Amino acid sequence: MQFEADLMRLKDSLLLMGGTIESMLHETSEALRTGNAEGAERVIRRDREVDTLEKKVDEQAINILAIRQPAAIDLRFVTSAFKICTDLERMGDILVNICERSIELSKLPQLKRYEILPQMMGLTRAMIAKALDAFVNQSTTLAAEVLESDREVDELTRKVYHELVGIMKTDPEAVERGMKLFFIAKHLERLADHATNIAEQVVFTVKGLDIRHSHAPGPTPELY
Repeated sequence: MQFEADLMRLKDSLLLMGGTIESMLHETSEALRTGNAEGAERVIRRDREVDTLEKKVDEQAINILAIRQPAAIDLRFVTSAFKICTDLERMGDILVNICERSIELSKLPQLKRYEILPQMMGLTRAMIAKALDAFVNQSTTLAAEVLESDREVDELTRKVYHELVGIMKTDPEAVERGMKLFFIAKHLERLADHATNIAEQVVFTVKGLDIRHSHAPGPTPELY
């Protein structure tokens, strides 16, 4: 059916957009780890790819709504596609911000051998990959795992803050580097939030449940 083909093309475009974000995140992680300013510049340039894909996804989704008039789960899928697309585009912007801070840090002496930021980067990458897998497989189980991981990222952000504050208090010359590192940590936290948003949209598509802004401890039982 043409309708199913249209839905598949929309899904493929979203997956291409998600794959681009994952690739950019890998390059960002390497640029930050190695202090490679050229690698960071490449990521910044690639943001145009994400913007182009965003327009493509929006156009495909609008056409489906206008021409096919989907209902029930198909309608939820298309409306979720708009929101997931927005989250992915914002991820691209955040990666640009991280790379800009990475370029600035590459010109400064290393503050210390930092352990928490790479841990945050790895966890955030895993969350994004799992959120996209949840979307591909329409898996609320994977979505619930993403929601759980978001709490861990929040806790790591708090640890980064307290550690950097302690360093900056004892060494005023470390303030500039410390602030840049903290901004990167906050950007990683925002990436995790966007991965969480995608997981929530998966739950909405599959179950018809709107679990946004839910602050109860633990995943919603209905997800399983």
